[in-house]
Amino acid sequence: MNYIKPSFTHIYHRFDAFIHDSFRRNWSKHYSLNQLKDAKPNYKNWKKLTRNEKKEIVSYWGIKDPRKSDFITHEIMLNVHGKFDVRYCPEKIFRVYLDPGLSDRKIVSAWDDKNYFELHQPNLPFPKTILRNVNGYFLDSNYSHVQINDAKDIILNNLPVIIKPSIDSGEGKNLRLISNKDEVDDALSNYKKDYIIQELIIQCDEFKKLSPKSVNAMRVVTAIINGKAVLLSSMLLCNTTDSIACNTNVTANAGVVVIGIDKNGKLDDVGYFENAKQIQTLPNGVKFGGIKVPSYKKVIELALKAHESMPMLGIIGWDITVDKDDNPIFIEWNLRGIGMYHSQLATGPLFGEYSQQFADLSKKLIKNWKKK
Repeated sequence: MNYIKPSFTHIYHRFDAFIHDSFRRNWSKHYSLNQLKDAKPNYKNWKKLTRNEKKEIVSYWGIKDPRKSDFITHEIMLNVHGKFDVRYCPEKIFRVYLDPGLSDRKIVSAWDDKNYFELHQPNLPFPKTILRNVNGYFLDSNYSHVQINDAKDIILNNLPVIIKPSIDSGEGKNLRLISNKDEVDDALSNYKKDYIIQELIIQCDEFKKLSPKSVNAMRVVTAIINGKAVLLSSMLLCNTTDSIACNTNVTANAGVVVIGIDKNGKLDDVGYFENAKQIQTLPNGVKFGGIKVPSYKKVIELALKAHESMPMLGIIGWDITVDKDDNPIFIEWNLRGIGMYHSQLATGPLFGEYSQQFADLSKKLIKNWKKK
């Protein structure tokens, strides 16, 4: 076996980091500009940031060579929430510096396969897994090899089931409900490899009232600070369409609605579409303000305990639902896209009381990046 010399390995990782950082920088600019374009039509008398407010943002977050896109997050939140708050994290600061700086990207890639969540966190309640496909090979729920004909029988004996990619499946991408043999054959021919098949979750009554056709899930964001896991943000993702995935965005004023959850597990009075449009009554006529999430305290306790066992992952966005027996069910964790923009729409500055600590970290990461 030929080993890569350490010096070359160092150069390779530097080049890899440069490519990722360049992509993140360009994507954050593109994403911010789209956010601004979509949000503006929903607010009359759109307000601009003052020169002093921009200076405060630059100083607080340590922004170097500030561009127009660096201020978009604060400008949107000023109009959405009615006041300026420097603690809102700019898109570029999070995507380019904090996100990769909080969790080593090599570890993230290795831990991001949904087929292995249960091995990483055996004490968390996940949906029952029926079958796995890993690199084109079928494994049963106990990770034992299964032949393809047996795999089909396992699926047919457990219908209806949910199938979804185990890698790179953000925003409910390619998630399908399978209910009959024809759909099984079609799914197995279209999903080439790396997917997971799980039992269908029957959600609690409170969630069913909000959106009966999709499984509503909470996005709970936690972070490691001084070795301890802390709660940063908690919101409910509620789909207003017939899509089974709660986090699928469809059009400007349809699709996912994000609703903040307070410390007692109650939904806020106001939610937000992807384009920052406010909503208080869902299209089905349900007013969600004040509805209490069952077992909310247990949800948070489980997420915090699980995160403390993985301190190498600095920030995690957990997708958690509650089943018909009011038991928390952990659908997945998100190590790349935690939904920062949506969290800040629904609950205010993502880092809350810890904002200064993350701002100081941002400055340190930017300084180190400049030395590369």
